[in-house]
Amino acid sequence: MEKKLYSIDIETVSQGKRAVDYTNSKHYAPPKNIKDPEKIDANIRGQKEKAARTHGLSWTTGKVLSVALVNVFNQEEQYVAASHKEYEVLGKLDELLDTPAPIYLIGKTSATFDFPFLVGRYLFHDEGVPRVLRRRWNLLDVDNFFGWSASSGQRGKLDDYAHGLGIHNKPMHGSQVQDLYNTIVEAEMEGDS
Repeated sequence: MEKKLYSIDIETVSQGKRAVDYTNSKHYAPPKNIKDPEKIDANIRGQKEKAARTHGLSWTTGKVLSVALVNVFNQEEQYVAASHKEYEVLGKLDELLDTPAPIYLIGKTSATFDFPFLVGRYLFHDEGVPRVLRRRWNLLDVDNFFGWSASSGQRGKLDDYAHGLGIHNKPMHGSQVQDLYNTIVEAEMEGDS
């Protein structure tokens, strides 16, 4: 049976009003040395704004907008699932990963971001977590293997890893997320009318 090694990358966005409501419900306190009420308010506003900028980076306040998979051994096999409706993206990913062939997933910072984010979002939707995401030995993070070069003293970049693994065409770049989000929302709004 053929093993499959997919390079995985997810793109995430804020949950919108739900994330803002969560941020606003938290308690914020300024440093004790600030006494001026205007400075206290400004400090708290700054803390909330900082939290809002990271909504898309936590599974508790963000959601999955798209998932890209590229078969490392057969780059013709590429999949991108994208939708404003997160459950559709997760359903498509589950469908792609539901195969009797052993599947391994590899990504950059995936052990600390992509994999836990996906598991959290499957649990949020009360969906079963795909088998491959429950098998930690099938989840590989290139940072764990290639992340620090003692000779050059720096971390590798995703494009460097892709080149090293022989992946020549990334399906999507993070800078395209906002455009993708806008396109998906516009298309879905037209479909609802």
